Order: sequence, then structure tokens, then C-alpha cells
Amino acid sequence: MEVKTKDLWVFVETNLDGSAKNVGIELLTPGRLMADKQGGDLVAVVLGKDVSAAVKEINEHGADQIIVAEGPEYENYTTDAYTTALVELIEKYAPTSVLIGATPNGRDLGPRVSCRLRTGLTADCTELDVDEETGNVLWTRPAIGGNLMAQIQCPEHRPQMGTVRPGVFRKSDPVEGHATIIREDVHVAAEDIRTKVIEVIDQIGDETIDLEGAEIIVAGGRGVGSPEGFQIIRDLADALGATVGCTRSLVDAGWLPHAHQIGQTGKTVGPRLYIACGISGAIQHAAGIAGAETVVAINNDPNAPIFGVADYGIVGDLFEVIPELIRQLKGEAKKTKLPPAWADHTPTAYHIEMIPPKHTTADLQKDLDLFCEKFTRFTGDGFITSITDNAMSKLCFHGSEILRECGLDAPEDQVLLHLNTFHRKEELDRILEDAKSAGIRNFLVISGDGSDKMHKLQPEELGRTDVPVITSVELLEYIHEKYPEFILGAAFNPYEMPELEFPKLERKLAAGASYIITQPIVGQDDQIDRLLAEHPGLPVIVEIWMSKKLYLLADVFERDIPEDYPYDPMETLALVQKTYPTCGINFSLLPYKTQYPHIAETYGTHS
Repeated sequence: MEVKTKDLWVFVETNLDGSAKNVGIELLTPGRLMADKQGGDLVAVVLGKDVSAAVKEINEHGADQIIVAEGPEYENYTTDAYTTALVELIEKYAPTSVLIGATPNGRDLGPRVSCRLRTGLTADCTELDVDEETGNVLWTRPAIGGNLMAQIQCPEHRPQMGTVRPGVFRKSDPVEGHATIIREDVHVAAEDIRTKVIEVIDQIGDETIDLEGAEIIVAGGRGVGSPEGFQIIRDLADALGATVGCTRSLVDAGWLPHAHQIGQTGKTVGPRLYIACGISGAIQHAAGIAGAETVVAINNDPNAPIFGVADYGIVGDLFEVIPELIRQLKGEAKKTKLPPAWADHTPTAYHIEMIPPKHTTADLQKDLDLFCEKFTRFTGDGFITSITDNAMSKLCFHGSEILRECGLDAPEDQVLLHLNTFHRKEELDRILEDAKSAGIRNFLVISGDGSDKMHKLQPEELGRTDVPVITSVELLEYIHEKYPEFILGAAFNPYEMPELEFPKLERKLAAGASYIITQPIVGQDDQIDRLLAEHPGLPVIVEIWMSKKLYLLADVFERDIPEDYPYDPMETLALVQKTYPTCGINFSLLPYKTQYPHIAETYGTHS
């Protein structure tokens, strides 16, 4: 077709209410620059039944002319009506270039029009420019499955046509418009329209999906783990009033419909705020969010490519970060953690581990009497009793049960109960209520060792749909939320790989732990040094193995220890106290008859 002008046209699609779709207004931004380079006007073209709202908005975004064709046949999009009308207008005015939004309708309309005009069309463009020497539009679009970007020109035919993805360009700021409005009397006979629109459905199920027009988008990737795990993305979107998006991998897996997909093979978006959760940030996805004003990334991999395009990044587990974001958004920040009573004098906080009688005991009553004697003496000497939970289902009683069984009162802040995840919900609640009734408020919360005989807390028991299993972190969160008056501690394993153990520590502290008790150490330890350096104000209790049978700790140390290995607990105690003078001590497997008298004389309140 021979061109008559150097004008550049933007086809502006409209909504059912006659307002302009975002992509049409967005295309006026590059259209302005391109029209200036081509030496022509920027012309917007609008078809519809009543498009006054669209005309007003177009006039505020820099168009020189607005061509309007109204009629009942344009109320809903049909291929025949819109193609016929737009071809007639293009043939009349003969512009040099035409931009169309790559919406479902635009992707249908563009090829029809270009075919009738016998010109080329570059589909799904993500960048636009003009070669000022030739006047050719430089159309850039993804190719080879999005693995490279191709630049295409159409030098032999006019008009040059292309569809452009929504969200690639941003709307310009509104200004006082002075566009010339041209109303064309263009109509299409009913018999020439071969399809009839019965109903327009603008949502899937109960969910409206308008990624291109969304101001805020929360999107999830493979990092959510499962279809059930994706619920946390919806929860954050609900808290923000945002639209939900996802990566191609989730659509391919069948977790969400294609309407949610963002990226080169999905929707290109340009929201004010884009939150990428568990998304690695492959180039195809990054191209789809290039138009976002602000990108926030949440990922547990600090080297994830998404951080290269993000304005703000949070390195962490999304299942911990997002719930806290939601709490903050709802004004439900976590309750203040209570420090232990001994926090101000940690070096003189001495704990003695106590283990209730085992099922294998030959004389339960004798063992109960001995437990009562030890408890009374330990607390009377000013020590804090640290009563273990029912590890491996070998014990006759839980911590609060043994005190009730023995008829013992709990001196204030001198009883610490261990509590692990191997309980049924009703049993867990009973232990906590018993402790509350007994005036016990100190707990060491651990994941614990279990067995096939023991029930492990399940996520649904604690009302959690965002995690696959319950660990000490979720147990801490549950207790901290339900019993804010309790003082919670957590375990630290210096023999675990630090890249695993320190992130665990941060999650435990975030979940409600206000102090730490370590696994047994026998001297200076690099991980304990790091722990104290990174958390200088955190109360820390180091565990000292008081049995001479050091080989029993082979699994903890992850190395073989001969049974005859020489080990002096008292020398170790002195060394650890000298090395870590700011830490308290937890005596583990303390021999009652042989060692306790010396410990009481040296460290007890009567010493």
C-alpha cells in the first residue's frame, strides 16, 4: 500500500464500559517518540459503541489526533467488524506504521488487517524503535522459545504493523490534551459479521485476572513447593489487594491456568509493585516484568538471578518471610519475646538436666523417689532443673506429668521443660496447660528424636497449610502465639553445617525463641564463637557432658570415639567456662552421687 502520511497509528482497544484498555494508553508513550522520529503525527484510533471515556483518556496522554468510529456493531469485539473498519480507515489515511496491543483481541485483529493490506506484521514485540535514516520500525521480539531476542524490519511494505505486549511500556503522566478529534462514519452490515457475541466472561471461576492492568502483582514460582504451598501467595495477594501471577513452570505443571502466567510466553506486566516469591528469575520471566516500577524478590538463594532485576531483595524462606509480611500488613506484628529471668546474669545460670524414669525401669517407685529427691535438692541449691521430653518414647512421663506424679511444686523460674514435635495436638495442649497451671513458663523447644511408635505433629493439627512438616520453628510459633507469657528457648547444634544451622537459628529466633542452649561441647568451638559474635546480646547456655562415657556422643560429634577414650568432665567444665565466660552452663548426665556434691559446693547458692 502506498503511504500518504508519515503518521504513526496506535489502535486503542476499549473495555465494556467504553474506557481505554491500559495497553493502548501505554503504546502512546513509545508512539510519541517514534512519530517524532518519522516526522509525522501520533494518531490514536478507537472503535466502540460509546467511547467518550477512552477519547478523554487518550487526549490526556499526548495524541495529536484521535480517529473515532462508533456504532452498535462495535460494542463487543468481533473479527469481521473490527477488521473491516480498521482496514477501511487505514486505506483512507495510509499511515506509515500501526501499533496494536498484543491482547487476545489484538492478536486476532493484527494478522487479519495485515493480510488484507498485504503487508507484514511482527507479533508480540517487547521493544520498539525507528531507524531515522530509512524510517523503518525496529521491532524486537523474543524468538527460539524466548532464548534470544530478534530485531525485525519491514522495509518493502507499508504500513509497518506490529502487536506489542501489554505492560512493556508505562503510561505517560496525564497532561492537558489538545488532540484533534476526527469522527468517521464507518459501519459494517450485520450480514457481514459472521459471529455473534452471546456473553462476555471476564473472570475464571470466582477470580478476576487482569495482570496487564494490575497495580500490584504477587507471583509465585517453583519455590512454593506444591499447589498447596501456593496458597501463601494468594494470602499475601489478599492482604495487599493484589493480582496473583506465576511462572511458566507452574502453568506447565497444571497448578494454575495460563491466564496467571507472566513472562515471554505469558503476560508482560507493568505494575507499580511486583513481588516475586520463590522465583529464580530466568531471562524469560525477567523480560515479562521489565515494565514494573518496583520489584521485590523473596528467595532463599542469594545468587538467584531475580535479585539482579529486583529493587529490593529478601534472602530467606518465603514460608517464614511472607507470614510475617502478612502479619505486619494486618497490624498483627509478632508478640514481644520474653527474656529468661536469668538473662541479666547468664554466667551464673546453671541448669541441670533431669530425665524422668524409663519404661524399662525395674522399680518405678524407687526411680520416682530418686527423681523427687534430686529435684528438691537441685532447686533448693539454686539450680534450674531442665526436664527432658519423652524422646524415642522411652520415658514414663512428660515433664509436667512427672512433677504432678511426684506432687512437686515448681519454684519460680527454676523449671525448664523440654518440648519436642512428637505429640498429638491434644497432648501438646494438655502439657502446655498443665505447665501454665503449675506456674512453669520456661521451655526448650526442639524438633526432637522420635520413633515409629510416636505420633509426630502434622501441619493440619496446627492449622498450617504453608509448610509440609512441623519443625521446632512451627512449634515455637504456635506456642508463642497461644502463650505469649511463656519464655521459649531453642537448640543450637555446632556440629551441623553452618550454612544450614545458622539459617535455622535465625528462623527459630524469628519464631519466638529468646535464648539458646547448645549441644554438648568439650572446648573452644568455631560455631559457638560465630554465634556469640553475631548475637552479642542473646543469652546462651552451653551444654557440658558430665559423664565420662564420651563415646555416647559419637553420633553428635559425627565421629568414632573409643569407649576407653580419656575424658575428664571437670577439666572440660573449667576450660569451657574460661573460654566462654559470658555463657551459662547446662550440666548433662551429671552423676548425682559422685559429682553433684562438688557442683553444689562450687556453683550452688550456698557455695
